[in-house]
Order: sequence, then structure tokens, then C-alpha cells
Amino acid sequence: MKQEEKNRKSREHILNCAFSEFAEQGYRGASVNTVCAAGHISKGLLYHYYKDKDALYLACVERCFRELTGALKERLDVKTVTPDQYFSVRLEFFGEHPEHQALFCDTVVNPPKHLSEQLAACREPFDALNEAMLTALLEKETLADGLTVPDAIRQLRVFEDCVSSYLKNADPQARQTQQHNLLCRQTFQTMLYGLIARN
Repeated sequence: MKQEEKNRKSREHILNCAFSEFAEQGYRGASVNTVCAAGHISKGLLYHYYKDKDALYLACVERCFRELTGALKERLDVKTVTPDQYFSVRLEFFGEHPEHQALFCDTVVNPPKHLSEQLAACREPFDALNEAMLTALLEKETLADGLTVPDAIRQLRVFEDCVSSYLKNADPQARQTQQHNLLCRQTFQTMLYGLIARN
């Protein structure tokens, strides 16, 4: 086996073990020692490929958002997508990849503050896709007086931040991944269409 292929397989094995650990324990509860023990990996090998716990975590988060974004792009038409289609496909992906769901929710709800800039970079393709979908959706609607599409997107992001803040301080049951997705779907619909049905 060529050294390049051996290096690739070593990195992939470490990343897979770390992905499971961060998905199960979150950033704060995860341990490099546990990753090494679970994967029969020496610390020297792990630190050869990943500088520290932060670098390992960011590699896992980048993979999580990249694969989620790829699935959304593959399964949805950005120009015609509806909110229900979007959340259904997202839940379908998470059903197929429960570790991605757990890591995604932990990253969104309880991100380590000292990595905020790096996490934003990991999320950038995902956020850009969401913005493209929201733009296509909102451009088909009649917005409130004086409200532009960029204004509406900014407000939706503020609303999303409020949901994440609520979940961070909520009881553990509310923070479970299924509850998180349900609340995201409901609050998005509320923000978009309002609480009161109009005739």
C-alpha cells in the first residue's frame, strides 16, 4: 500500500472514531483519550494528523455540514423547494445518518464559543444554500410593506438564533434531536406565515 493511501486511511479512521465520539458526547463531553481507545489509535498518530481536540472537532463538523449540504443539493430543486420539502429531506438525511443529526444539533445549539469563527466557516456552504432557497421562496411571495428579501432573511436568521438560545437553556428532552427538528420546522413556518390564520 502506498504511503499516501495509508495516510488517507489513517486520517479517515481517526475521523470516523472522532465523529462518533463528538456526536454522542458533544464537544464538551468528548475526549481524545476515548477516541484513541475506541479506535485502537495511538495519541502520537492522532496528533500527527490533527493538532488537537479543536482541530479534530472542526474536521468532524466540516464533514457533517458538507455531507448534509450535498444531500440537500442532490435531493432538492433550489428554485422550487417548499419549506415542507426542505425539512422532510433534512429529516430523511438525518434518519439515514443519526450521528450527523446529533453533531449538527450540538453544533447549532451548544457551540464552543472559542471556535465561533471556524464553525461559521464550516457552515458557510450550508448557510449559502439555505439563503438561496429562502431567496427563491420569498421572491414568489408578497412581503410586508417596506420589507425586502434580504431583510426577511436577516429576520429569519435572528429567529433561528432565538430558537438555538431557547434550546440551549431548555430541559434535556427539548434538546433531543427530533424535538430540535420539530421546533425548527414549526418556528420557521410561524416566522414565515404567522400565528393567526387569515381568510
